Amino acid sequence: MARDPQFDDEMAALLADQARAAGQTPEQYIHDAVLARLLRTPVGPTEAGRRVRDPNRLRSVWRTGLLDSPRAPVFERAVSITVESLRVPSAAIVLVDRDRVFYLGAIGLAPAFAEAREASLEDSLAAQVIESGAESWVVHDAASDARIATHPAVVGGAVGSYLAHPLRDADDRAVGALAAWHACPHTWTAGEQRTMDDLTWVVRGLIFGEHVLG
Repeated sequence: MARDPQFDDEMAALLADQARAAGQTPEQYIHDAVLARLLRTPVGPTEAGRRVRDPNRLRSVWRTGLLDSPRAPVFERAVSITVESLRVPSAAIVLVDRDRVFYLGAIGLAPAFAEAREASLEDSLAAQVIESGAESWVVHDAASDARIATHPAVVGGAVGSYLAHPLRDADDRAVGALAAWHACPHTWTAGEQRTMDDLTWVVRGLIFGEHVLG
């Protein structure tokens, strides 16, 4: 990459680190960032994806050995319990890979996603949960929430409210998320949020083993 004499070593190293985390060359990273700026579109999880495409996080995803695994009753049952406990029509256990998400278990997905058991990052709210780095997402009214108001699932009417917690391994790396949602706005109560905490704890044990639970 050609260097401007005024472009100091610290800035160059920072740029190289950001590009590497996004899985791009510095030239590609700059190109995408400038293009996004011109289009007034943020460089988010479906583009640069710094957290989603972090190599250490991806290794944690792959180490689960669950990507493209056959349907497992234990995960299907965990999703069913989530639906029953939170009284929601839809829920999913989602692994977030580099360029797609994989559903370990799900209820209420669109037929195409339910059959394929995967979706692109662009079609997945779970990818945005991971990219945000937040400990939980509590969205009462998706159409009014700036984070996801323009997401296809929201615009298309599939998601009106959304509750999700990242699924973290022993190294605190989020490999995916447990998510539940309504097609209409819904105010998630403190009790529902505590229930989601408990359900997330159980699902983490199913994925990583009881040693991660402490």
